[in-house]
Amino acid sequence: MPNSVENQFPAKAILGLDIGTTSISGVLISEAGELLSSETVTHHAAVEGQPADVSEQSPIAIMNAAVETLRRLAGTAGSHQIVGIGLTGQMHSTVLLDSHLNTIGNVITWQDRRSLRPEPSGNTLLSQLQANATTAAMVNTGCRLSAGYLGTTLYALKELGQWPVETAKVSFVADWMVSQLTGQPPVTDRSHAASSGLFDLVEDRWSPSLLIAANIKGDLLPEVRDSGVAVGILNDALAARTGLPAGIPVCNAIGDNQASVLSCLPDDPQTLLINIGTGGQIVWRSENFLRLDVLDTRYLPADTSAGAGRFMMVGAGLCGGDSLAWVNRTIRKWLNAFGYEWTDEQIWDSLHEQMKAIPTNNGLTCTPFFRGTRQNPALRGTFTGIDNDNFTPAQVAAGVLNGIAQSMFDVYAEAGRHEVYPVQEIVMSGNGARRNPRLVEAVERCFGVPVRVAQHPEEAATGASMLAGSRLGVWPSVTAIRKMMTP
Repeated sequence: MPNSVENQFPAKAILGLDIGTTSISGVLISEAGELLSSETVTHHAAVEGQPADVSEQSPIAIMNAAVETLRRLAGTAGSHQIVGIGLTGQMHSTVLLDSHLNTIGNVITWQDRRSLRPEPSGNTLLSQLQANATTAAMVNTGCRLSAGYLGTTLYALKELGQWPVETAKVSFVADWMVSQLTGQPPVTDRSHAASSGLFDLVEDRWSPSLLIAANIKGDLLPEVRDSGVAVGILNDALAARTGLPAGIPVCNAIGDNQASVLSCLPDDPQTLLINIGTGGQIVWRSENFLRLDVLDTRYLPADTSAGAGRFMMVGAGLCGGDSLAWVNRTIRKWLNAFGYEWTDEQIWDSLHEQMKAIPTNNGLTCTPFFRGTRQNPALRGTFTGIDNDNFTPAQVAAGVLNGIAQSMFDVYAEAGRHEVYPVQEIVMSGNGARRNPRLVEAVERCFGVPVRVAQHPEEAATGASMLAGSRLGVWPSVTAIRKMMTP
């Protein structure tokens, strides 16, 4: 009936959007905790023809894919009223903006390695920056300045003579997307700010000494606001392009690592999260700001609007989906050399079928650090234990999967945490885990505990939606909606 209570007060829904390295993903979650829809659009934004150590993406391609994702989600709302948009995205990314908030050049991703170019002195730009910075200042950021971090990238651009003089603001890619949706100058949150390597989590401010070390003026950096709070409303132009209602709140973006933790990892010190996306991370929650050499300490948004933010310990920059892509890419190159053309899908389908016949331990051991690690960018992958029969494509793939699992366990063991909180369960997230059951089995063997794969495939977008909804009053807390969505 036209005047029914249901029609007068339609059910609410929150949209979550993840600006990923290869695609844009989004979810729509009802206030009852139902996943109404999930969409992913590959953005094909990588800029080709660049030097091997440069990783840039087209902002136009990213924006078009985001608009298409939002348009698809808007079409699935049905009787639900979309009352907010939460965002997340690839951390450490860099976007340069002019005084009119137009992008200058391309988005520079976390995979950019131009800071590792050797200088005449034999040092790299990264090592120069690390030498400029004080150890105490870097400790308070929770991480060590590394290649691909916003702070490192800005320093490298200036030292290489690539700094555009018209730059008025710098931003992370998810924060830039918020700015595009609202028409407001970009702001950021503590999770993104700290990922730059320039934000002091202890003093809760951009670090003056690190800004001096990196030769960066503070007014270039975005204002830091609370994670997930409304920072603007959807403007008319983007509403028209997406089919979403103009004026709905757009919330402050958070890092994709934090978003995945919010959606997947229960508040339990004996449960770990292992995420296998393009990279790989092992994560557990921490009540306090702690520092360990082998881990990053990252900000984790509070469970409720009134609560205080906490922290999480992260083994980051490890091997993950990029190592799996190496297997596929290498096999494809070999096939091409002999005149055979196979697609990525054909190769994976064949490998998965062949791996079913391979024993758990075939004697082949792999350390799959084909691009190095954040702590040691010069590190490279190895295979050992090769015999006359165990270096087939499927056995190489199985060795890489085992190596990824072992790398996660090694970080956990080196942190010495097991003696304090013995792990009882592991949650795995990311497409690398979801598409590779043998990897899940390898993690179970390494850690000796049960492993479950996160229920919802778009964990980061889901976490962004959960956080935004909790800040907009749709749900009382992130924990409340996570429990509603977890059977």
